[in-house]
Amino acid sequence: MIEEQATVVSVNKNEVLVAASRSSACGQCAAKDDCGQSAIAQWAASKMVDVAVNNPMNFPLMVGDVVLVGINEKSFIKASLLLYFMPLLVMFTAGAITTKIGMAELVVIAVSFAALFCSFYAIKFYSKKMVGNSAYQLVVLKVIE
Repeated sequence: MIEEQATVVSVNKNEVLVAASRSSACGQCAAKDDCGQSAIAQWAASKMVDVAVNNPMNFPLMVGDVVLVGINEKSFIKASLLLYFMPLLVMFTAGAITTKIGMAELVVIAVSFAALFCSFYAIKFYSKKMVGNSAYQLVVLKVIE
């Protein structure tokens, strides 16, 4: 389970809106003081992101409570692979096939990008199924404060 602390912003029946700060691994790096990426990460970390979270155990929550939210690791990895790996795989496969059949380089490039954009469109529709699946939803695990 991937877990993160968040602060409750609003409460509905089975759904809670929480504010979670963005975090980065840059704070752990030895070169963080001399790195431009670290400055950007620190700026982004100060911004809060509001996220809707399921409350399946019906914890009695109030605005301002600090909660631990989590998502299943396997679901997170599957969604990440779908979102990041599949478009690249589709793009490279389309490029390899068009190269193999002897198309001109400009055609290979055009087909590769067309396949990439088509994969984005397909993922958009497939991800709608994932939205309704509780395995892909953030849930409140426990109340911290």
